[in-house]
Order: sequence, then C-alpha cells, then structure tokens
Amino acid sequence: MPVHDSPLARLERHARNRALEVAVMELRDRTWSSLTWNELYRRVIDGAAGMIEAGVAPGSVVVLRVPTGIRQVELELATRVAGAVPLLLPEHLDPAEVGRLLDEVEVRLVVVDHESRLALLRHAALADAQLFECDDRSWERLRGMGLDRRKRQPDLLGWVADARAGSATGAVLGLPREKSQAWLFRPESSGTLADLTADDVVVLTGEAADRFTTVVRDAHLSSGCTLAWVEAPDLLAAALSHVAPTHVLLDHVAARALEDLLEHATLDGNPWHETPREVLEAMSAQVAGARLTSRTKKLAADVAALAPWWGGRIRVLSLDARVNRTISGLATTLGFRIGRIAHHPAVRLDPAAEHALLAVPQAPAVEVSSDVLPRRGRGELDAAFSLA
Repeated sequence: MPVHDSPLARLERHARNRALEVAVMELRDRTWSSLTWNELYRRVIDGAAGMIEAGVAPGSVVVLRVPTGIRQVELELATRVAGAVPLLLPEHLDPAEVGRLLDEVEVRLVVVDHESRLALLRHAALADAQLFECDDRSWERLRGMGLDRRKRQPDLLGWVADARAGSATGAVLGLPREKSQAWLFRPESSGTLADLTADDVVVLTGEAADRFTTVVRDAHLSSGCTLAWVEAPDLLAAALSHVAPTHVLLDHVAARALEDLLEHATLDGNPWHETPREVLEAMSAQVAGARLTSRTKKLAADVAALAPWWGGRIRVLSLDARVNRTISGLATTLGFRIGRIAHHPAVRLDPAAEHALLAVPQAPAVEVSSDVLPRRGRGELDAAFSLA
C-alpha cells in the first residue's frame, strides 16, 4: 500500500487551502462549537511541540482518555504530529488486560480529563509515564510551551515528520477478544470513506475508542471535509438539523437505534406523522414490490415528510451494522444511497517493531518557571508516577 502523507503535511495542506472552512464541530451542553482548519492546524502543531517539550519522544505511546469531540481530535492529531502513537482503550476492556497491553509498549504520557478515567489503568505499571490532566486551561498552557519550543526550533516538527516517514501514524486500539487475550491493533477499512472530498459535511456518531469512528477520523484528515462528531444516538437529530450533512456515518450503537429514532422523529417539535410505524412498514413493502391497497400506497407516500429530518442534503448513509429493509427502503425512496465501509481484519501489532523511539535534537535552552507548566494531577509535568 502507498504511504500516505504525514499528518503534518495533510494538516498544512488543509490549513493553506481551506483555512477558514470549518474542520470539526461538537455539541456539548446544548451548545455547538467549532474550529476552522487554520485554527485546528495551529492548535495541533503547538500541542505537538508542547508534548515534545514535555518529553514525549517520536515512537513512544500516548494514552488518550478524554471525551468524544474536538479535544479528542486535537490531542490525537497532536500526538501523531509529535511522532508518537495515540492509544485508545475501550471502556469495556478488562483492567487486568489493559495492564498487560500497556506493559508491552513504551507509554510516555497518559492524558485524561478527569481522575475517574484512570480506573481502567489501575493494573498498569506506568512508572516512566507522565500524567497530564487536560482541561481548557492546561491544554492552553501546554500549547504555550509548544509555541515557545517552535520559536526556538522552527524545524522541529518537520524533522519529526521526516524521521518518521514511512511509519504508520494512525491511532492504535485495544481489541477485546472473547476466547483469548486482548490485542493492540490499528484499524483500517475500505469503501465509502475513500470517496470523501473536502466539500463533504459528515455527521459521525460513536465513541473515540471504536474502530469505526477511528477510521472515519483518519478519512477526515485525509479528505479535509467538515466533521461534526457526537457520541450518543440521542444527539443525532440535533446534529442533522444543525449541520445539514452530505454524509451520515453511524457507529453500531446508533445504527441499531436508527429505526427507533426514525419512528419517534420530530420536525419543529411535532411528530412527523400520526402513525410513523405504519408509514415505514408501508414504504418498506412498496420498495420490496408487494401489492398495496390504496390506503397503504398513501401511507407509503407519506414517508416524504421525513426527508427534512435528515437536514436537506444527505447523499450517503453508512452504518457500522447490517442494513435492514426499512433503512434500505428509506434510502431508495428519499434518494440517498447506502455507503459501505468494510473493516479490514484486525492484525495484531508487534509493539517492539512498531514503536522505535527516536531522540529529538535539542533546542536552545531557555529558563522556564514552573508556574507556566500545564496543571497535572501530581507534582510537576516532568515527575514520574505509577498507577500500580
């Protein structure tokens, strides 16, 4: 397979060509926020340089445990631009398995938004790792450290990109396995995501440590599209209304809930039909070629009232699940297509071969007082800690 441009090169290209276009959006506390590609680029490169200043070496592992949304995107990209490997751990992994997995890799930094997220790591011996409690203020201060480092060493991130050329940079996930030990793997896929363009607007649902959302985020970086990311199915309707997407990409949780969401959908606060289940069933039967009564034909035609719920310009719907006849029939009736995303088989990573550590050239030394360091859970940023 051809090696993709580095994350830094892709970000630079989007910041140059689509500077003021929205890169990523999130809905939090009933409020939408967003970053343009230029804003995302600046925040990511400063964050990456700040990680390096804090001691993260290219090839090392950074464990990320923060909420779904913009901060996750920023931190994941900053980790990749720093030449490190973002590691995401599903909540349903067994803590003992997590401890074993992390013993196999060189974890340099653990990033959390709250102390409670450390519970999953309680069996991991992370004596050589640093803990970074990342809220808005501490993230800003880490980026300030990075900006200062880039001023002293302007070629820093370019050197890292060149040094890691040819190496895989995508996020690594923990993969629970029913009858054997968990794996670390890097998710890959083929299909609809390869067709995304910079003009597309994507609504994505799902958790960060999910293989589906992970491949979508990488496609977002490659294509330069706009990404609106919400975690739970109950936020989907708000995202569709606010964003008016061209593509809707639903993880397995939202995919299973979609038919129920459609049945109970509202428009301007009112149900879209008095008998939505009957309409959906009639529409499915009509698409399947069944003989319908005049009443059933009328019900089937009433499904057109559901079209505005999707935002008005949907072209592609992709589900990380099997598509049932109701969803398939709806796509046929409303004129959008069902996209296909095929997950490649999970390949177990060999951590020793995957993560060769590199030494970054030193920057000119500058005195920095401790009060400008990011806030941490324990001590200063350069102090080691153990969760054992």
